[in-house]
Amino acid sequence: METLATWERGQAKPLARHYGAIVRFLGYDPRPVGDGLPSRLNAIRRRLGLTQTELAARAGLDVRTVQTVETGRHRPSRRTLGRLARVLGPV
Repeated sequence: METLATWERGQAKPLARHYGAIVRFLGYDPRPVGDGLPSRLNAIRRRLGLTQTELAARAGLDVRTVQTVETGRHRPSRRTLGRLARVLGPV
């Protein structure tokens, strides 16, 4: 319970591996999801409980590629989108 209280007070954030269970428990994603690809990609990754490093490894990508796509600094190629979609489903 103490962990939950620290999340609620904003003193800590849930680890990526816990986020999927939080979404399933609540029945919704408590963080707003924007319309763009970077925001959708980040939301799907969080719901699956993956870190950027884990997503990159599963997709066969460099973690910097995932980071730059999620922040909107890089527009992914079709190849990169295909690799991400194999792990995340349609993005």
